[in-house]
Amino acid sequence: MKKNKIITTFLLLFFQIILFAQTKSQEFNTFKAKYNSEEFNYIEKEKPLPKEYQPNEFSEFIGKIFNVILRLPLEIIFYCLLALFLAFIAYRIYKNGGVFKSNSKKIYNESDFGFIEENLSEINLNDLIIKAENEQNYPLAIRYLHYQNLQNLDKKGLIEWNPKKTNQQFINQIKQENIQTSFANNTKVFNQIWFGEFKIDGTQYQTFKAMFNQLNQSIK
Repeated sequence: MKKNKIITTFLLLFFQIILFAQTKSQEFNTFKAKYNSEEFNYIEKEKPLPKEYQPNEFSEFIGKIFNVILRLPLEIIFYCLLALFLAFIAYRIYKNGGVFKSNSKKIYNESDFGFIEENLSEINLNDLIIKAENEQNYPLAIRYLHYQNLQNLDKKGLIEWNPKKTNQQFINQIKQENIQTSFANNTKVFNQIWFGEFKIDGTQYQTFKAMFNQLNQSIK
């Protein structure tokens, strides 16, 4: 009898524990559900980037390229950068008429006077003169003829070419009187037509051109 009472008490205690656990479990689930609602969600949602900052196909492509580059060994990256640098130097030399390209084949425009003056001894002015004549740009052709006089005077050692010197300084350098007079007259023509904006036609141009060519012939 006593044994049965103990068993009964034990069973009642066991069921009470189970009932208590179920009750607490329900209370916990209710509490958890309540505080998992949006009202108690304190984690800010990540806002989408503005449209202008969102990656496009090009930026994604560039990003993939960089990812590939970063996986390469440092030696390969170094040699690739070196090759790009050397290619850039070669391109600059080629574009500026250096080792890989002759200046004599390049046609210049009015924005290249500085380059022509810095490289006067190497420029083929005949191409420039013909181009200006074909365009009937006679003032420009006169300027090139003037450069040609200076070029030939420098080649013969009659002047010492320097783009910073004035025409009067070049005139004073010439020791031969006939050449000095001829160059001085051609310089007056150049100044009047180029700087004085004196208008000339094709016939007048041919007259002046003969003066410049005569000086070239006399110093060759």
